[in-house]
Amino acid sequence: MSAKARLQTMQLLVGVGVVALWAFANAFDLATSILPPIVDVGRQFFAVLARPEFLSGFGATVFDAARGLLIAALLAIPLGVLIGMMPKLEVATRVLVDFGRSFPVIALLPVLVLLLGATQTMKVVAIVIACFFPILLQSIYGARNLDPTIVDTVRSFRIPAHLRFFKVLLPAAGPFIATGLRIATTVSVLVAVGVEIVSVTPGIGREIAFSRSYNETATTYAYIIYAGLLGVVLTLLWDLAEARLLRWHSRSKVE
Repeated sequence: MSAKARLQTMQLLVGVGVVALWAFANAFDLATSILPPIVDVGRQFFAVLARPEFLSGFGATVFDAARGLLIAALLAIPLGVLIGMMPKLEVATRVLVDFGRSFPVIALLPVLVLLLGATQTMKVVAIVIACFFPILLQSIYGARNLDPTIVDTVRSFRIPAHLRFFKVLLPAAGPFIATGLRIATTVSVLVAVGVEIVSVTPGIGREIAFSRSYNETATTYAYIIYAGLLGVVLTLLWDLAEARLLRWHSRSKVE
């Protein structure tokens, strides 16, 4: 059995184990106030697909998460590379960056709702703020860890600034930036769903909040599972895109 097959088998066994523990808890009436019958959750997992609000909510979450992630990337990558290129600027902004990445976005929701209302724009702004700092940090690390030989070569040939940025710095920092984007992809979904639950803006989170308020616990868990699967699928898609975009980096690691 190959290493990949063993890994997939272990992942499958973990999933089966979680389902078995859930069924065991239901059979012996353990945590009944928290865990609904797994059969009911499985039934609702497929039943919600027929609801018109499922597709609209699912689409709203994906669309807003993607918009927030894209805007954060467009802002954070150039700024991070610029900061990483300039050691003095990196030292000067270190405290501000550390504060920003540690600050919980959920604490800003009252202010964002006051300024923008409980709208999708507010949700996108929250996603941008949450995704900005992981991408920024990785971009800084990538630019800061540039091979000194490459730096000396660029200086020796006096390569123009715009070519140095797009042809040297960005490709060299690519693996670090890709890591930041992978982290931000998951964060975008988490924040989108969380904001939807709190502010009741359109999305999977709003359906979770509504089903819980209607005491449809099994439906709530079904939506939660879909939210988790969305994060898994987006991460897998990003891994495929990263493998294609950074094939040279993958080959260098193998060699």
